[in-house]
Amino acid sequence: MHNFSMLLTQKCLSMGLIDKSYSEWLSYSIEKRATTLLTWFVLCLVGFFGFGWKLTLSFSIFFLLIRKYTNGYHAATYSHCLFLSILMEIIIFTFVSSIFYFKWALPLILTVSSILIWCIAPVNTASIHWSECELKIVKTAVRWLLFILNALAILLIKLQIAPSILQGLSAALAADAITLFISSCQKLKGGRTNENSSQGIRQKEN
Repeated sequence: MHNFSMLLTQKCLSMGLIDKSYSEWLSYSIEKRATTLLTWFVLCLVGFFGFGWKLTLSFSIFFLLIRKYTNGYHAATYSHCLFLSILMEIIIFTFVSSIFYFKWALPLILTVSSILIWCIAPVNTASIHWSECELKIVKTAVRWLLFILNALAILLIKLQIAPSILQGLSAALAADAITLFISSCQKLKGGRTNENSSQGIRQKEN
């Protein structure tokens, strides 16, 4: 996918469509959108045949909506990302579908997932590189979005309508919370590794 984005970028440069200073930005944008489209195409195929189009479509819409603001875990390679995405989709869909008829189950998933997203999101990365001001704006947007999605979930539970939408919403929040938790653990582990490395260097100098 990286090679594909670089090829398109070079083509745009040779045709004079963009300035050279924008080549890195264009390459990243093409790669990100291409991987997102391909990944969701595969995930939708798996979901449609395995769990039905209503649950899959509902999950896709809600997950893309919340993920746009929260960010989260990114695998090192595209093949790794695709494998983990399919695995997570199958596990979460199976779990949400199997516990749907327990009245306390989905509200519990929604509550725990929302708390994790509220506390962790958004996750800043080197590729996104939000400023402090941008982080505050995105954090506010995440919390408003959580409020709206949970209000929708409460409405669906109270009225006992559109079970596929409720399942998709629960699955989307759970998936996002999981990716955020993994990303947070990685960040914490990376910080400890850097701290230990710094201590080792100081000891050698002393």
